[in-house]
Amino acid sequence: MREVLFRGKLDPYWDGINIRHAEEAYKDGWAYGQLARNAYGMAWIIGDIVNWTEGYIYPKYWIPVDPETVGQYTGLEDKNGVKIFEGDILGGIVGGGVVVWIDQETRYGISLLGEVHEVYLQELEQADLEVIGNVHDNFELLGVED
Repeated sequence: MREVLFRGKLDPYWDGINIRHAEEAYKDGWAYGQLARNAYGMAWIIGDIVNWTEGYIYPKYWIPVDPETVGQYTGLEDKNGVKIFEGDILGGIVGGGVVVWIDQETRYGISLLGEVHEVYLQELEQADLEVIGNVHDNFELLGVED
């Protein structure tokens, strides 16, 4: 079984929020943990559930994140042991590429300049892959204009 883990960037609306009890989950501008969403499109990265009742759950922490930045861990690591998430930009393949989820195939693939190719992440040689950035922080690595 692979580890189920999500990450997301702090929602700009909540910039400056005190992230209590979440120091281990928040680094480099990203929050790591489980994903919770509501019917209004808001998203949170949450910690382990520490208590619950019939109507509520109480995780160790709630970190409000921008839903557009949420990505899931693929279960794979690059050649340096860095976890690979959706939205990561990978070097070590022809032209580099962005990790995407392909619904029709129910697996992760690589998008090269917006076009999804028949290259599946699980089939690539991990010894050649390296996370060099992500689409939210390093869009310029794709070599295209915003």
